[in-house]
Amino acid sequence: MDRRDWPREPRLFRVTWAAVRALLRPFFCFRVEGIERFPPGAAVLVANHPSALDPLFLAAAVPERMLFLAAAEFFALPAVGWAMRTYGCIPVRRGEVDPAAVRGALLALAAGRKVAVFPEGRISPEPARGQRGAALLASRAGVPMVPVAIVGTGRVFPLGAWFPRPGRVVVRIGPPLPPPSDERASQDAATEAAMAWIHAHSAR
Repeated sequence: MDRRDWPREPRLFRVTWAAVRALLRPFFCFRVEGIERFPPGAAVLVANHPSALDPLFLAAAVPERMLFLAAAEFFALPAVGWAMRTYGCIPVRRGEVDPAAVRGALLALAAGRKVAVFPEGRISPEPARGQRGAALLASRAGVPMVPVAIVGTGRVFPLGAWFPRPGRVVVRIGPPLPPPSDERASQDAATEAAMAWIHAHSAR
């Protein structure tokens, strides 16, 4: 997607967002908690990642288009790659610092968008330690970090499943955390605080 499109929400997004929410609610008893904490303006959303369906539920949970940092290899898949490019995902090479992904995310934040990051780095059915990248973005952009707990996706679409099963999915939005400083210790502390909130609120 052209970076000039980032400040806008294309009509396709509004139509698909409403349609996806309408489908998710009856099949998954989909519910969002804490939407009143969702801040205006730019922010880095930090979420756990128990299932491949997490981006779908997270995108449907909030009332505006976010940009996701997503593994670059998925962009090569025909249907998945098209959907990711259409939505506005930012490709990131896993296992290394990706300067292009960092620049893309910072441009999106500077344009007032929200960027969603799964700090665990991959699908993690069990709670895992978060990596520092989300806090680094929040620090450089001077924007808050918002912890988000995704509950139930690991049961309705576990790792290795081919089709989702009916169940209950809840997305819990936490209180925004102030941007960390440019010191690594501050960024590590912010990451730990966000992940602690997520793990505490995804276990029930």
